[in-house]
Amino acid sequence: MENRTIKEIENLIIDQLEASFNFQIPLLSKAFNRVLAKVLAGVWQINYKTGNWIFLQLFVSTASFKSFTIYGKTVTPLIEWGQLVGVGVPDAGSQARLEITITNNSPGETLPSGTQFISSINNIVYITDQAYLLAGATQNIEVIATVVGSIGNLSIGDPISMVNPLGIIDRDAVVLSIVLAGEDQETEESYRLRVGDRFKQRPQGGALVDYRIWASDVAGVLQSYWYTGDIPTHVIGFVSGDAAIYSGRIPTTSLLEAVGEAVTYSVVDGVNVGNRKPLGAIVDPAGDKSYSNIKPITVKAFDVDIIDLVVDNITSVKTSISQSLELYFDGREPYIEGLSFPPTNNTVQQSAIIGIIQTIVQANNGTFLTAVLSTGAVTVQNYVLEQGELSALDQLTYNGA
Repeated sequence: MENRTIKEIENLIIDQLEASFNFQIPLLSKAFNRVLAKVLAGVWQINYKTGNWIFLQLFVSTASFKSFTIYGKTVTPLIEWGQLVGVGVPDAGSQARLEITITNNSPGETLPSGTQFISSINNIVYITDQAYLLAGATQNIEVIATVVGSIGNLSIGDPISMVNPLGIIDRDAVVLSIVLAGEDQETEESYRLRVGDRFKQRPQGGALVDYRIWASDVAGVLQSYWYTGDIPTHVIGFVSGDAAIYSGRIPTTSLLEAVGEAVTYSVVDGVNVGNRKPLGAIVDPAGDKSYSNIKPITVKAFDVDIIDLVVDNITSVKTSISQSLELYFDGREPYIEGLSFPPTNNTVQQSAIIGIIQTIVQANNGTFLTAVLSTGAVTVQNYVLEQGELSALDQLTYNGA
């Protein structure tokens, strides 16, 4: 409903007064009824806006992500919808936890909890959250970022230094491994999408959609794809991991086992309180909690060769093309009847790739001849992703550029 202006409401009130009293209200600006109409119009515009706002809260796509306090109760409409359908609250961010290698100068001494390190790469401070007894020439310890989010992530081999050197260890250290990758707090767009998906994918007593819902409870799961196995009672699941944590979206064995646990048992406060999957469904054929029916996704790598690209700002255009193509390939996934929603995104198409490149090149007043899509040295026009298969851009080359 379109919001009315104060003047429009004022005219409506005057029209109603004239109709009710059967006479025309004087045009004088100080006429009582006109003054009254102006005052009431301001009040009624608030009612219009309030009514319109309440109407928007009835739908997930328009519900507000801001918090409001009404009669002492603070609510966030979109989060209320999320909790009502079982999505819960938005995912909180996490701090990066790194394992670093230090060089000991005083074996037998204790490195205190709260020792600070700083990275010259992101200027983030990291601290130890426990004391370490120094032993040997070198030692591995863990530090945690003092800020939440992916900004605290470092790569293996990155340098890190003490803020206040103590003398008992060398000032400089190096990152040995990533214990826990830092994650940003879930965005409004991501959370709204999850809530909307849950409305579309309601629990159905053991249907494929239920397994996707249960798997999404596991932190680090990007998406899961579920099929009926060759044996009718077997359920096969393919899991893709969050790309910020798992290289190439390929999950670890521990994540697969966690998904197997999540689709098998309902957990409350860390305790299994009952079964989730139907009694006859099998995801752990061996019965040893290895969950061999829960598998990692496979990645189909594609090459794109752009022929005769001519453009002024070649570096910028190449970067834009690369980023856009990566988004395109990352957005392809298998189509599963009864689980996926249209439009289908299970086909990698050369024509779509040419269209993406053409849009970017034309926007930069450039030209190119064509683009060739291939996989494993075989040129393809269209490739339909198979069971549990995702796509990725491998090589982007330029012929004649």
